Amino acid sequence: MEKERIMIALDCGNSSFRVVTGSYAEGKIESRVLEQIPNGTVKIGDYYYWDVLYIFSRFKEVLKKAAKEYRIESIGICTWGVDFALFDKEGHMLQNPLCYRNMIGEDFLNRLDKEDRRTLFEETGILCDKINSVYMLSGMKELFPSMCGAADKCLMIPDIFNYFLTGEMVNEPSELSTTQLFDARTRSVSSAVCEKMGIPEKWFCRVGEHGQLIGNVREDILEEIGADYEIPVVCVPSHDTASAVAAIPAREENFCFISSGTWSLIGTELEQPVCTEEVRKAGLTNEVGAFGKITLLKNSAGMFVVNCLKKEYEFEKGRKILWDEVSEMAEESKAKTIVDLNDTAFFNPSDMSEAMWGRLLESGQVEGAKDWSILFATFYASLASVYAQTVGDIERVTGKKLEKIYIVGGGSASRVLLRLMSQSIGKPVVVCYGESTSMGNLAVQLAYRNPELALSDIRRIIGNSYRTEEIAPERG
Repeated sequence: MEKERIMIALDCGNSSFRVVTGSYAEGKIESRVLEQIPNGTVKIGDYYYWDVLYIFSRFKEVLKKAAKEYRIESIGICTWGVDFALFDKEGHMLQNPLCYRNMIGEDFLNRLDKEDRRTLFEETGILCDKINSVYMLSGMKELFPSMCGAADKCLMIPDIFNYFLTGEMVNEPSELSTTQLFDARTRSVSSAVCEKMGIPEKWFCRVGEHGQLIGNVREDILEEIGADYEIPVVCVPSHDTASAVAAIPAREENFCFISSGTWSLIGTELEQPVCTEEVRKAGLTNEVGAFGKITLLKNSAGMFVVNCLKKEYEFEKGRKILWDEVSEMAEESKAKTIVDLNDTAFFNPSDMSEAMWGRLLESGQVEGAKDWSILFATFYASLASVYAQTVGDIERVTGKKLEKIYIVGGGSASRVLLRLMSQSIGKPVVVCYGESTSMGNLAVQLAYRNPELALSDIRRIIGNSYRTEEIAPERG
């Protein structure tokens, strides 16, 4: 009996990575999570690193299991943005990638004056942000001069896995746009920014095209996983935000998306970037999305903050806490407290609850001992406030009236957040259930074998593939 044919998506996040299968029939994709494996940084000395060798070895283990049951049609890789590794002329990785939560990028960005920051935005369409790869690269040239001196190529995290699988070095465009070395207008590496920042342009490889082949899985890996046939590795929108946005089942031209995960990405989709001073002052950035689209968005703090709060609360109570309990505490609190979640105090503190309570004390919104109900309520109210403010900013700078708000990611499971969003934004909120990032990944893989598929076709397929729920704004 012939094995079922499937596509495989690696959806790699900061806290875990998932291997997801997808099969296409009757106009929709059926997906299934094969395995979810914890992920995290490793601290060595003064720095936090990602263990990409561990991730890749576990991914191969899952591929081996999958190959026993299925015939693998193709593979697509997506991860978070900004992080990378350098490779020497022989193609060897020089060290495990540093994590963006190190202070290297922020320390370098702080040296740039307002004019430098304005110039970098004008050259790329990308907002200056401490996590952008260009600042980590610039800082590494000073802190790791020997390694940078030996470097010949720079690969982003998903590019690394594609290279390990195929032996082909390709830079995927949505990931490359998170470096702030990629011009959103020309969809190419900016020679001017490379020269200004002292980053060799030759470090970057050919830029991939979505729905096109990167390369076939190497023979030694095929043998290792037990596959006696070629497996294409397809260029998908490798930045998880870009894949998630590709999976938004919007029929409207003017829609807003919110990817509510470790980070919150709030934005809309455009044909061309908007690189005005008004956009820059609003804290918006022009990232490259699926099939050359532009996602004008704000990169804001997200569920990382409440995840930290929950872990600290569990430690204090000495037991596991369910998310329902967190939501109940937030709902029961009568506090109207709010903080700026993008305050650097919340970027990576040793104690998130102390950092937040400290800000509330300083602003005079609370007094006395720490109250966990107030902390959880503050988080959700603050996040909804960021979402509402950003939606208003996007409408103002684009002149577009956004019809609906589509939300994907972990935050879409929070009824507290959805209620506060609906109240704050005053527009219908469409909750997209399912694994949006992996679904976008899988759907773009379809375009490899079906090149006639446009992004609108992909969205229609995704709309057939999973459930959505529309929440109308409360009237008062």
